[in-house]
Order: sequence, then C-alpha cells, then structure tokens
Amino acid sequence: MDTEKLTTYLSRLKSTSGSYGSKALKIDGSGLSFAPETTERPCTAVEVTLSRFWVDVSHGRTMPGRPSPSPGKQFVYVLMDRPVLTVGPADGIVGGSVPPQSSACRGSLSVVHTGPDITESDLPGDLQMPTSYTEAGRGAMDVTVKAPRVLAATFVPPSTPGGC
Repeated sequence: MDTEKLTTYLSRLKSTSGSYGSKALKIDGSGLSFAPETTERPCTAVEVTLSRFWVDVSHGRTMPGRPSPSPGKQFVYVLMDRPVLTVGPADGIVGGSVPPQSSACRGSLSVVHTGPDITESDLPGDLQMPTSYTEAGRGAMDVTVKAPRVLAATFVPPSTPGGC
C-alpha cells in the first residue's frame, strides 16, 4: 500500500472505545496506542515511523520566524531519533513508543507518521507551555503537525519552563 493510502486508512480507523470520533491510533504520555474496531483491524502488522524531537526552552527574545512558547522564551527542536514501529493487528501500547521524561527546560515532541521523514519545517511553530504540569498522562498534550502524512503527535512539556 502506498504512503497516501496507508495514511488515509490508519487515520480513519475508529477506536474500540465507542467514543464518537475517537481514533484507533493515538499517542500520549503512555506511548502509542492501537485499538481499532474489530471490523476495521488490519490483517497484518503495519509499520509507522515515530519521529521524536527534544524541545529545548531558553530565555531569549522572540525573533521573526522562530517558535515562541511564551513571552521572553524561545525553543528549538533537536532530532532525538526515528524508530520504525509495528502496530497491529493486536491491540495495545507499542513497545519503544513512550515519550522520554522531560526535565526543567527540556520537553519532547513525538510524531507518528508514514512516508518521508518529518523535518523541523513540518513542526509547529506555536507550542504553548501549559500553566501547570500534571502527572496524569505525564503532562502530555495533543498537538497538530500539519504534514499530510502525520497520524498523531504529542508534546511532553518541560517540567518547569518558567525557570528556563
């Protein structure tokens, strides 16, 4: 199956949760979860790529064309790794997909996709730091990455970005 068809197929899979509009393939602080309805489940395992980036937050002035998480702060993406993962046909959390733990000034962005590599130009330029860090979901937040081959993305923010 070509990249476009695979992306369309995986993005349209509905979850067994029964919630309206819930996706079968999603990523959060616990990792990449795969739980499609039985009638839509792939017959064999499917490969996807997980592009992971560190998000380093620092003091700095906002510069045109540069990401800015909050006033007086800036961040840069640093490629961490790009493992190829296998999802399906069984349900569950995919091994090796848990986002790395954040630190005071370093978070991570995990992007699940098919096809060509995700590059920095594909990534959001407007990540917003949360006002509080929660243990639930390790503080992970869904984000939108606009490349058409992206299936899901999550941002684990730095634990204390205000001190960066």
